[in-house]
Amino acid sequence: MSTNLQPWLTPRIPAAPAQGSLLAGLPTAATVAHGAQGVSALQPSLTLLLATLTIPVGTTPVGVAAAPNGNLYVINFGSANVSVINSATNTVIATVPTGNSPSSVAVAPNGNVYVANQSSANVTVINSATNTVITTVPTGNNPFAVAVAPNGNVYVTNVASANVTVINSTTNTVITTVPTGAGPDAVAVAPNGNVYVTNQGSNSVTVINSATNTVTATVPVGTSPQSVAVAPNGNVYVGNTNSNNVTVINSGTNTVTATVPVGANPFKVAVAPNGNVYVANFASANVTVINSATNTVIATVPTGNIPIAVAVAPNGNVFVANAGSATVSVINSATNTVTDTVPVGTDPEALTVAPNGNVYVTNTGANTVSVILLAPTVTSISPAQGPATGGTVVTITGTNLSGATVTFNGNAATNLFYNAAGTQIIATTPAGVPGPATVVVTTSVGTVTLPGAFTYAAAPTTSSITPAQGPVAGGTMVTITGTDLTGATVTLCGRPASNVIVNPAGTQITAITPPGTPGLCPVVVTTPSGTTTVPGGFTYLAIPVLTCITPGQGPAAGGTVVTITGTGLTGATVTFNGVPATAVTVNPAGTQITATTPPGSPGTAAVTITTPGGTATLACCFTYQAAAHATSLTATPALIQLFPLELHFPFLSATLIDTVTGLPVPGQIITFSTGGNFLGTAITDANGTARLGEVLSLVLIILNGGYDATFAGTPTLQPSTAHAPFIAL
Repeated sequence: MSTNLQPWLTPRIPAAPAQGSLLAGLPTAATVAHGAQGVSALQPSLTLLLATLTIPVGTTPVGVAAAPNGNLYVINFGSANVSVINSATNTVIATVPTGNSPSSVAVAPNGNVYVANQSSANVTVINSATNTVITTVPTGNNPFAVAVAPNGNVYVTNVASANVTVINSTTNTVITTVPTGAGPDAVAVAPNGNVYVTNQGSNSVTVINSATNTVTATVPVGTSPQSVAVAPNGNVYVGNTNSNNVTVINSGTNTVTATVPVGANPFKVAVAPNGNVYVANFASANVTVINSATNTVIATVPTGNIPIAVAVAPNGNVFVANAGSATVSVINSATNTVTDTVPVGTDPEALTVAPNGNVYVTNTGANTVSVILLAPTVTSISPAQGPATGGTVVTITGTNLSGATVTFNGNAATNLFYNAAGTQIIATTPAGVPGPATVVVTTSVGTVTLPGAFTYAAAPTTSSITPAQGPVAGGTMVTITGTDLTGATVTLCGRPASNVIVNPAGTQITAITPPGTPGLCPVVVTTPSGTTTVPGGFTYLAIPVLTCITPGQGPAAGGTVVTITGTGLTGATVTFNGVPATAVTVNPAGTQITATTPPGSPGTAAVTITTPGGTATLACCFTYQAAAHATSLTATPALIQLFPLELHFPFLSATLIDTVTGLPVPGQIITFSTGGNFLGTAITDANGTARLGEVLSLVLIILNGGYDATFAGTPTLQPSTAHAPFIAL
């Protein structure tokens, strides 16, 4: 393995990393070869390395990159081609010819793969969907490193011509050529779109604006800058191989903010998700760890001989390829300690982490790729409960899950689907026994056992709903009792109830009914474990309607029996001016009420009917009448002259007085009779006196000892009678 620090003299050493998420937008892959780029990841390492396998590829594989579809692209420097590996099956699915001496590879956001061919001064563009060559793009002399900006521009460093070729990844045509310093080597793109090119021959970094493709700054750095990476905070870290230090550039100001001493001959730089910067020092067989917030060394981690490539996995594991000892050192970025040393092929030179979490290492001396298979991890199961009958579709999230089997309490899940990254499984639960279940996820590499990670819940049951009726307007608070009601939703005739609250025991639900239409409505309770219908349902009651009340009047003392007609009257109460009526009954059809009026004040009374379905009022139809006044009636004796027989005064006369006011009562009918014989009627005058002219009934008056006067009474005047004798003259 050559460690010559002048790549244009030893073109076998790749000058640029395969692109990871920081530069090319790929979700998880991080390839770090010569001039490695920093790649952010998602979580601390919890993964154990349990197995490796070997895949034969072309001659002298010097670089590797992962495409979004999970394919790995291995550039074979000696055989001038690319081996395409399917990361799901770990088999070579295609061999794509390139130009001479392919030295670096990167993947654009659109999935195009760009391979820099040192000896033929061009870039081969491969379609990752078909694994065919789209085109070949001419570049400068000795194209060496490739990086992709967020806007899709592809930047190729041309070592011998001291410039950068900019390619549009949509049209695959050259946009421009940007001059740099001498011996442009590695290239990286910051989050703000600035492109950083290390110039080994001039000990500087050229900064290119990717929007205008113009040089905005030239920053002096240490001796022989050979690698570059960008931290999440925007700091740019440049590994200076011959001055044994790292230059830190602020990407906002493009000024040097720190120079950090590291080990001997720093050859690679990568950045972990937690912001730690990892520098592989090939001459001192160690990795320097820099805190990107303080730009101070926080650890020096021993590795194998000649650490020449470094990659960071999404879970925070750091992988270092040791060319001299044919191993990969695994560093935990949380503790900065070596957790594993994995044997690989001869002369490992580049490595990447694929979307499925497996690590791919190119072995230059063995013409192979070693695949480090990682044990599965599981971070969540959602939902975490379901019915004991099974059939719940769950999503299991973690890492290295491709091809896994899943069991629940030993019973196999079905309908397993895996995403390309190997970070998610969709599965259908088998039937189980109510209670916690142990979930076991197994791959060919290892097993994750999760006691109680899923709960089988019994199907819900319901026994009653109270009240069982309410108005069509909704708003009735009901209580539903049953079992296993945790997590329930409630619908009435398919309409969701609101304010659904389940008690901790899962035996009672309170909810508020939605609006409905009159009639019986099914009440359905649904939990993650099933569905149940409440016995008897809920009845929406129509709002009552009133049409008539008879009689329409009655004494203020109350006691009048009235009949009220209408619809929707079942369950009614009745008030008169807010005072409850008594003896209220409703017919079975709900169309008629009988009730007895309470006492009230004289005048019109509002009659209000209230049912479980609502309220209705008749405001005009019943009148309370004041109490009738007592009256007195005085009849004047009949004066009869016997010889000859005739009335001395030819009238029968009676006077009506209101005894409450003491006033005569005019305009009232007085009936005159004798011995049960009707004599006639007369109306009282202004003095309250009624006179009946009578000359024909003298004999009857004499025989009956006089005559009677009768006042029948009115609603406001009580009846009265009087008897008058006759006086013979």
